[in-house]
Amino acid sequence: MTDISHYPEEDEISLLDLLQTLVENLRLLVIGPLVVGVLALGGASFWPKTYESTAVLTADQTTASIMQSAAVLDPIAVSLGYNTEMTVDEARLKLKGQIKASVNAKDKMLTLTAQASTPQAAQALVQAMLTQTFLQTRPRGSEKLRLEKQLGQALTREKEAREAAERMTTKLDKATGEQSLSVAQGYAQLMGVVKEAQNTQIELERQLQGLDVSVLVQEATLPSKHVAPKR
Repeated sequence: MTDISHYPEEDEISLLDLLQTLVENLRLLVIGPLVVGVLALGGASFWPKTYESTAVLTADQTTASIMQSAAVLDPIAVSLGYNTEMTVDEARLKLKGQIKASVNAKDKMLTLTAQASTPQAAQALVQAMLTQTFLQTRPRGSEKLRLEKQLGQALTREKEAREAAERMTTKLDKATGEQSLSVAQGYAQLMGVVKEAQNTQIELERQLQGLDVSVLVQEATLPSKHVAPKR
């Protein structure tokens, strides 16, 4: 019959051996990770730095989508020389990785950020994005013709309503009693048409012009600190 009375003693010895091994290697266990951390920190100082510039403007999700479109990205990729090193799709994908456009639905503010290897390059990238986006928000072709036609109709409607209101003013001077009240109501309605036509003109002119620097709440910043690598 096998004697198992020595097993607890072997377990105890094994535990003591383990503790002794830990004590003997305590310096290595503590100092090793510290040395590795210091070396990594020192090496990080030689890694390429990334800077981030930010601009804020009054815009919606449609504008954010335009910023991610090929019509905006491709000309910028060419100006940065990406097309000499990679395909059009690869250049566009790389540029998309450098930018981010997010919209706050509550205050209708769009935040545009761009990353580059220098503060100046990051700021220039945001400015280029804004310039190309503004260009793309201007209507072209049939859409432009449609808006111009509507603008002409709104101008004609305002002119006709204003002329009719002036004629009403002449009648109002001569009218008496109930006729005076009727003429006054007609005049008020015509002035309402004038106001509506003016508001329509303002909106159509805004659409024809597209977005411009007037929508900027914050221009592209010049970063003073890098965002990567993080210490």
